[in-house]
Amino acid sequence: MNFTSTNKLPVYFWAVGIIALFWNAFGVYNYLIQAFMTEEQLTHLPKTNQVLHAGLPAWYVSAFAIAVFTGLIASIFLLIRKRLAYILFIISFLAIGVQQFYVMTVIIPRDIFLSLSSIVIAVYLVWFSKRAVAREWLK
Repeated sequence: MNFTSTNKLPVYFWAVGIIALFWNAFGVYNYLIQAFMTEEQLTHLPKTNQVLHAGLPAWYVSAFAIAVFTGLIASIFLLIRKRLAYILFIISFLAIGVQQFYVMTVIIPRDIFLSLSSIVIAVYLVWFSKRAVAREWLK
């Protein structure tokens, strides 16, 4: 019985996994900062940001949470080589799409760099995880 894997992973697999982990952990951090902002912290923001924060719809906040938490879990599953990472990256991508559509159309339509970069990274992680499944890097 052979317990060793003959399917050696390239170094870039680990690099992508670690970068994805940090990217999504940063997203979770941003979500937690926004979700648990105290009234005192809110008063230190400019008036426009205070109004914006108070007017965020619940579905937007939910999409933000789903995007970052499923992305973080997917990154962990990628690093431990579980096939479920692919499905979770798809869910994260869909939530990012909903969230960023709102950002680009309602919140800050002129500043699309972060929105587009989030979408591009999400698409890349879906593609990369699908490729990892096809190459049998994920079990």
